[in-house]
Order: sequence, then structure tokens, then C-alpha cells
Amino acid sequence: MDITATFRLTEQDLRRAIRNVPALRRMVMASALITVVGLLKWAGDGKPNLWLLVLGPVLMVLCEVMVVRGGAKKSAELIAEPWTVRVTEQAYSLRTAASDATVEWRLYREVTGRAGFWYLQQTNKAVGFMPQGVFDEGQRAELAEFFARALPPVKRPWYRPF
Repeated sequence: MDITATFRLTEQDLRRAIRNVPALRRMVMASALITVVGLLKWAGDGKPNLWLLVLGPVLMVLCEVMVVRGGAKKSAELIAEPWTVRVTEQAYSLRTAASDATVEWRLYREVTGRAGFWYLQQTNKAVGFMPQGVFDEGQRAELAEFFARALPPVKRPWYRPF
């Protein structure tokens, strides 16, 4: 297998990709949980806990404004030029205007698909992504089969959902 694709990300694509990075999704879920706990506490006690009711939404807004929008704005220079991704049986390569990297598959622990992207998580928990839409249907199927074979989903204990 040797699949190569060249593409240009828009700022909207980059925002969507950043929004769906697993660590950021966990932060948003935690923010929602804090808000729900605050509402349940208010319903149970009859007194609002402003700390919980404010903290959850503030964390969500900070995630969107600082991480998603700020990250996309800081990366505008990186997405100005096309990116080239190459997937072989041995490694994953990404070439941008600013960098050129090749990483062997043995250094990845899992690949997840979400919101039109594949998120590649390395053993050190660094996460990269590549858009699924830049590949044709046959290539997407071949890549999905390769990921399932080479990087099966990590089995997590029930007490560690993330």
C-alpha cells in the first residue's frame, strides 16, 4: 500500500479538526458535566451554586475561543500552502510548507475517525489528523482496513473512559 494525497485545509476545516481532537472533546464533556452537577445541586438544594453554574460554560467558551479559534488563527500560515500526506505499510508522512515528518506505525497506538478526519494518536499521546475527504472511496476503504489491522482500538478499563 502506498497512498498519497495533496490537499489544502481551510480555516473552517482546521477549526473542525481541532474541535474534535480527543483531549479537547474530553474538556468540553467535563465542562458540560460541571454545569449539569451545578444544575442538579440547584434543583436539590434550592440554592444555586454559582461557582459550578459559571465554571462549566466559561470552560466551554474558553475552549472554543482560545484553543479552537486561537489555534486556527496561529496556524493560518501553516494552512496557506498545500499539505501532502503519504501512507505506506511502514510509515505515515506529512509534508507542509513548514515541516516534513515521517513516523513509523509502531509509534502510533490508535487511529479514530470522527467528523471527517482520522486522528492518529502516537504512543506519547501526541495527536495528528488527516481529512478523510481527500481520499477517494477505494482509498478510504483501504486505509480503514489497514488501520483496523495495524492499529486495533485500545481496550480501556471501564474505570478509565478516556
